[in-house]
Amino acid sequence: MKREELVDVLMKEFDRKGDGVLSRGEFRELVKYLIGEHGIRISSRIFEQFDHNHDNAITRDELLELIDEYWL
Repeated sequence: MKREELVDVLMKEFDRKGDGVLSRGEFRELVKYLIGEHGIRISSRIFEQFDHNHDNAITRDELLELIDEYWL
């Protein structure tokens, strides 16, 4: 699966509100899914690192950058 396809699948699965972005709660669930319970402790730090426009949401492009950075 290409990284773009992976991001689209993750966004579709974890964007519970259907607003095209991941809220902090949705992002926390994504991190938990990808790296387990211990990931919840670092999810806020990762969220802050990739929420470039500080709108308190992770966009598709920001998630794509995160996937590139961490090779998830």
